[in-house]
Amino acid sequence: MPIDIALIGDWGETLARSRVTAETRQWCQLAVDLTVAADGTASYDAADDDGETRGGTDGIARESYACASAADDSAQDAPSGKPNAPDDPANPANPAAPAYSSNLTNPVNPVGPANPPTVARQGMLRFTFTQPGELDLDFISLEPAATTQGLTAHMRPDLVQALAELKPRFMRFPGGCITHGLGMENMYHWDRTIGAVEHRPHNFNTWGYHQSFRIGYYEYLCLCEAIGAKPLPVLPAAVSCQNTSQGPVPIAERDMPTYIDEVLALVEFCNGDADTPWGARRAELGHPEPFGLEYLGIGNEDLIDPVFKDRFQRIFDAVKAAYPEIVVVGTVGPAPEGQDYELGWAYAREAGIPVVDEHSYQSPSWWFHNLHHYDDADRGGPKVYLGEYGSWGTQLINGLSEAAFMSHMELNGDVVSMASYAPLFAKNGHESWNPDLIYFDNERVYRTISYWVQRMFATTTCDVAYPVALDGPATLTRELPENIGLRILGGAHADIRDLSIETADGETIALPDVHYLGNGPVDTTLAASGESYTLRARVTYWEGMWGVQFAMGDVNGPNHNIVSLGRGHSVQVVRDGSGYALAGTEVSMDAVRPGTTWDVRVEVADRGARMRLFIDGELIADGREDPAEPRRTVTVAQDTAAGMTYVRVVNAMPESVQVDLTQVCDGLGLAPERRAHAKAVVLAGDDEYAGRVGQEAPYAPQSVRIDLAGGTYEAPAWSFTVITL
Repeated sequence: MPIDIALIGDWGETLARSRVTAETRQWCQLAVDLTVAADGTASYDAADDDGETRGGTDGIARESYACASAADDSAQDAPSGKPNAPDDPANPANPAAPAYSSNLTNPVNPVGPANPPTVARQGMLRFTFTQPGELDLDFISLEPAATTQGLTAHMRPDLVQALAELKPRFMRFPGGCITHGLGMENMYHWDRTIGAVEHRPHNFNTWGYHQSFRIGYYEYLCLCEAIGAKPLPVLPAAVSCQNTSQGPVPIAERDMPTYIDEVLALVEFCNGDADTPWGARRAELGHPEPFGLEYLGIGNEDLIDPVFKDRFQRIFDAVKAAYPEIVVVGTVGPAPEGQDYELGWAYAREAGIPVVDEHSYQSPSWWFHNLHHYDDADRGGPKVYLGEYGSWGTQLINGLSEAAFMSHMELNGDVVSMASYAPLFAKNGHESWNPDLIYFDNERVYRTISYWVQRMFATTTCDVAYPVALDGPATLTRELPENIGLRILGGAHADIRDLSIETADGETIALPDVHYLGNGPVDTTLAASGESYTLRARVTYWEGMWGVQFAMGDVNGPNHNIVSLGRGHSVQVVRDGSGYALAGTEVSMDAVRPGTTWDVRVEVADRGARMRLFIDGELIADGREDPAEPRRTVTVAQDTAAGMTYVRVVNAMPESVQVDLTQVCDGLGLAPERRAHAKAVVLAGDDEYAGRVGQEAPYAPQSVRIDLAGGTYEAPAWSFTVITL
């Protein structure tokens, strides 16, 4: 089936004198099959490109690679695979790589080692042909030959090392939204990701990435074993993602027995003896010993409705009956509040789910304001697993806010049993989500501030924790601006009419109607000032899943407000350029359709610290921000088995602070000489906003000696310190 070459990928002009077609082979399923007819003997040089060039590999640096492809050499000699460096014209050629011959009964064959002549951040893989004829190529791959910790070449050693240095107790995979997918055809099926890679069907995922499944469940399990982490796989709860125009779609009733068998098969694949069907499959892949699976996640951020409960309950019951030793992890929505959160927790208690997976992506201000989030958690119900969390950004202030919250998670370790930062990895230039813990390109790994915070906790784990009182100011109070501006944001198409602002002294400022196409920001003509005001508008929604937003207050500054309308109505504060919701409510998918109209009234007081949202006269959201934001915390963490005590100090303020540790040292009975030579690891910087996406953190932890003979420690400004006693 000939197709336009543009549909295949970023192929270069070097194929101008060759005929290229693309086919789908049954044995290769969704992989692209290329048939290239070469005009004659072709060799690479700078002036005569008569080979096949793939310009989008974006993965060739100066090192040895293992090259493989599938070929049907019916009419000519087999190709030679040569990586080239197009951005270095002085070194266009490459030492010849060994040729090979192959046939479709043995479809994957190594070409041999390939050694690029120079560093190339955007390299190309070239195949040349030794005589005229026709050759079928498929599943062309090029991977670094170097391996680590007994893993296959699919894993870059430097990335594995960065992960291993975090000393993770467990690893959640393959992710969250990737599992339930955008509809039935996009749902993640673990058993399609094992075995010969050329047989693994490709797919897209929720975030727009291509899934080759080059790394599948077997590779994930081997990675966990190599870095000493327990595996925590997550499978769909038999419903697709709720955040689509069609909403969650369940697996058909007639297909549920088959799907439950698929879930149970994973446990057998991980834990079954080699004489069981799936244990034998694992042994065939090279791992006769069981992987020792203990945890299994079912579902991710699902809509908690009767259909979900039905599907989840059947899976849950089947796993408990067949494998009672497996700890099933449930789900309670995408945020630590809201309808799914409340209904998810209620259902978890009712069903007796042992652990539930909470998610929370928030601004630094939210993390600081919510240090005591788990203080009043139900000690008699399911345990909490904070399975996805992070602060919006890669700056020092983001890492400090996470450190403060993590310290308080430790204080609530009797109920918060597990936590994992997400996402872990992102390749520069290819990410659709920021921030991520570890960035990388073809040559380097870039560790963020958040990475170093995670590592400082991971190397000082504990089983006992308690707080320490801090003398002096420990909170930040902002002076909010009184400017009143208005800006339209969001991805939805909407008509905004009857738009006006009423000031505290009774003046009404009418503003022009806005036909908003989801391509904001769109500024209005509003320029006023005051402590309080009321916004009124009539908003008609037309399309777009992310809603429409009003940015209000000092919209050109880092501290203002946002009102969000759409599938979720909310009032938000933006602090230091990053926002979070004070209050809100979810809206049914069925209630938001093209032509849906809302009469909107927003009452703003205290320069945006207090907001109330009314829709069609009904109070929807009422939020008030506490003006005092905790920015300094001190906690003690103890590893009783190892006899180690750690003091964690977060100082997210512009001045250093004296921390009195006399009582802590006295309680431990530390001798004077030990107090005078205490060890500490300090992560500190002079700019709380330093740190950029995709770059190495501007600050890294430093090991120092500190003198506690006088009983006090001076924590630097903008710092996180772990003192070992």
